[in-house]
Amino acid sequence: MSDIPSFSGEPARGAPLFAEGGPNRSAARRRAGRLFAFITLVPVILAMLFVAVLLIDVVTDTVSWQVVNPATSGESFSWLQAPFGGQRVVRLELAAQGLDQAEIRETLSDQEERRLFFARNRVELMLFTNDGPFRWVVTSSRDRRVADYGLLAGARNLDGVRQGLGAEERLYLNPWLDASFFNRNASRTPVVAGLRSALAGTLWVIALVILIALPLGIGTAIYLEEYAADNRFTRTIDVNIRNLAGVPSIVYGILGLYVFVRLAGMGPSVLAAALTLALLILPVVVIASREAIRSVPGTLRQASYGLGATKWQTVSRVVLPNAIPGIVTGVILAVARAIGETAPLLLVGAAAFVPYLPDGLLSSYTVIPVQIYSWVGENDPEFRHVASAAILVLLTVLVVLYAIAFYLRRRFERTW
Repeated sequence: MSDIPSFSGEPARGAPLFAEGGPNRSAARRRAGRLFAFITLVPVILAMLFVAVLLIDVVTDTVSWQVVNPATSGESFSWLQAPFGGQRVVRLELAAQGLDQAEIRETLSDQEERRLFFARNRVELMLFTNDGPFRWVVTSSRDRRVADYGLLAGARNLDGVRQGLGAEERLYLNPWLDASFFNRNASRTPVVAGLRSALAGTLWVIALVILIALPLGIGTAIYLEEYAADNRFTRTIDVNIRNLAGVPSIVYGILGLYVFVRLAGMGPSVLAAALTLALLILPVVVIASREAIRSVPGTLRQASYGLGATKWQTVSRVVLPNAIPGIVTGVILAVARAIGETAPLLLVGAAAFVPYLPDGLLSSYTVIPVQIYSWVGENDPEFRHVASAAILVLLTVLVVLYAIAFYLRRRFERTW
């Protein structure tokens, strides 16, 4: 009887404390578990550090110290003189150039003169100027850039930079990511380059992608989960959909180039880009929607049938409402992937330089990732600041989308 285990939580006398090696084996397993946890934690920490360093580099590169010999008046204006900037700053600048009020009114009323002024100049709220912090400046594409320093490098040598200024030179702490950055189209000159055309092209393409991919993806998921029989044909479709989700995006670009751009004759248009990206995210939407539909308990379906509901009534009024949180999460993640894609759009003809907005489904276009790619490749070193500003915008959009997906997942998650 002494070998019978005790139920008091302590082993009986004469019984081994642990089978197959006793306490030493158990301690070794715990050490191995801690070692494995440490080994897996190190890459995560390193990845987070690398991402943090990259993000800091991008953020600091969106602001730079500039020594400029201005082609404009060279005057700066207090923020209190024009709290909202815009035309008020333009009037102050024209007055500083020596124009009287009648000449200013005539210049601003002439549509061509007004267009040329805003095409060559940019109204910016500089973080710091020779005259003090937070002052409005009208910068011009004809300004002569004497020097350009990074945010940290310029701050470390600020006194030396000030002492080296010439008689006509001005020092600006220029935030490249400002309101005017979103109001200007692409340009060959960095000081007047903006994200407006790329942002509009992205909205056009992504809106079409959502209109194409969502009905097809969710409809396919409903058919495969609720209506299709479990046979070799549907299993083959399931395997192919999962394989397509892992295909590199460049392959979809080649497919879109041949099918949509050349075979269908769409050319390098908004519609061709949207169809290519819709094919890219379609497998992800189908898989996410199927998983969400599959997570709805069968008992809810049986209860609906027991109350006399038809198949479609059960699917539309019971299954889909309970699966919507998972479907929406998957769709948002898929759209976020489409927004950040560059390779397939380059293949289907996204233009690197488009200084106007898309005006239809078959118009030429550019998107934010392609515009960043174009700016990074420019010879002018100031374009790196413009590219960094666009990268920060793209990262912000992606982070917002991922945050919304995470919130919806946690907010509407159900445990059946």
